[in-house]
Amino acid sequence: MANEANKKAGETILTSETRQVWLDHNMFIIWKPEYILGIPIIDDQHRGITTTINSLYFGTQNNFIKNILRPIVDTMESYTNIHFQTEEMFHEMIAFPEAEEHKKLHRELSSKLNKVGHNSLLNNDPHEFMDFLKKWWINHICNEDLIYRDFFQKNK
Repeated sequence: MANEANKKAGETILTSETRQVWLDHNMFIIWKPEYILGIPIIDDQHRGITTTINSLYFGTQNNFIKNILRPIVDTMESYTNIHFQTEEMFHEMIAFPEAEEHKKLHRELSSKLNKVGHNSLLNNDPHEFMDFLKKWWINHICNEDLIYRDFFQKNK
């Protein structure tokens, strides 16, 4: 009854359960401890990438994608360049034997990210970009990057 008395016309009061469902629903990638590589700067950059992906998802779920699609595409392009440079420098420092292969993957991902991002902007549709980012997260960060994490851990 107290909730009803405090409720203004048209206002919805969320219960803690409803609020948690809403919060979880607005996350595309949930950061997990198994994503940690043990290299603080790279781990921070990976968290930044997930934050940006989740911001894009949040915008699509809450109908304000028009205002954020271009800044997100631009951010992802800039941020991944910084991130790839950081990883490649780290690969050199630890003499990672698969560094050239990984660098080639980075160039392919950068090219695809730019293409898909610009297609999404042209079509004003974030879904292809979100799909690409999720696949990138799963295939590259959660698989390929674990290879150099394992090499780093063995060769400390």
